Amino acid sequence: MFKRDANISNAANNPTVHIKAYPGYGLRSATGQWKIYISGVVWHGPVVFNRRQKMLIKMLGGVMQASPEELECETFLNRVTPFMAECDTKERVAVGLGDLRIDLKRKTKRNGRFQEWLTVEHDLIQSLQEQYGHSNPIPFQANVIGEDAKSSCEIHLLPSNGVSIISDIDDTIKESDVTNKRELLNNTFLREFESVHGMSETYRNWAEGGTCFHYVSSSPWQLFTSLDELKSVHQFPVGTMHLRNFRLRDQLLKKVIIRRQGKRVAIQRLIENLPLRRYILIGDSGEKDPEIYRKICRKNPNSVAAVFIRDLDDRPMESERWQKLKDQLPHGVCELFNNGHDLREKADPVFAALAANPASAPRVVN
Repeated sequence: MFKRDANISNAANNPTVHIKAYPGYGLRSATGQWKIYISGVVWHGPVVFNRRQKMLIKMLGGVMQASPEELECETFLNRVTPFMAECDTKERVAVGLGDLRIDLKRKTKRNGRFQEWLTVEHDLIQSLQEQYGHSNPIPFQANVIGEDAKSSCEIHLLPSNGVSIISDIDDTIKESDVTNKRELLNNTFLREFESVHGMSETYRNWAEGGTCFHYVSSSPWQLFTSLDELKSVHQFPVGTMHLRNFRLRDQLLKKVIIRRQGKRVAIQRLIENLPLRRYILIGDSGEKDPEIYRKICRKNPNSVAAVFIRDLDDRPMESERWQKLKDQLPHGVCELFNNGHDLREKADPVFAALAANPASAPRVVN
């Protein structure tokens, strides 16, 4: 079971170093320079599953009630392999931006992650904008110093003012069924990712009007490539993506099934870094989005213009839970929705209000 191709098997005793850069974002400081946030992960691979990893996969297959054939399929192996890779600690990373090379000051952490704020002169950013278009992200490359590992990604230059969508992923734009753990694992590891009806069309419409997007999820970074592919296939707008840190230990199943809450920290960091922007938070009733958004609204009453929660059939929004969220947004819009078209109908008045008066978004009365 769990065979890999010959090239991977031959590399078992000499694992290579890999790096994955995530979409970054930049904002212009009061000095005129640009502050650029860069992040990603470094790990060892390709991997050949050892005995312990095979046992973990067998346990995972048992929870999913998957057949041996399903555990050999390309989709499963591609999805599960990143969870088996060993993260690299204390690697040095360099970033290339145009003709500029910057060696990051900090080495990778225990979980392989690197993240750092870079200071870049406006002249370089301006020349890159002229080359790639002022409304488009600019490319950058990250590489592990002393290794052949490289990864290309993009930086989204965010205006100080404007509207940002902070969107959850699972059961908000992607059908995941997080309330059913077996279905969640099957949707994560075995099935092609499916988007929630109408969401990509609605998001694209808002993006055409200049709205920026930030995808914030409890999903682990090991699913970044698959989630990025979902966005590409279903034509979701480009945007930054913020996934949770994950380091494989001995309890893979427990750590995959129990979804940690790192979302609030990521959202709060975005708002603090871009305090003049107005934010619309979009999530679902399946997990803790309403509770996380309630805390965000309480801490940032002048930043959040609206909250929209997809009301899931398997865990509908309870009245007490809903009221606690609405109480934290007395001067904004707080609505439930079912799909992308329903969301657009309820949210378009918010965009109209923000366009007319960016400083406030009065409650829309149906």
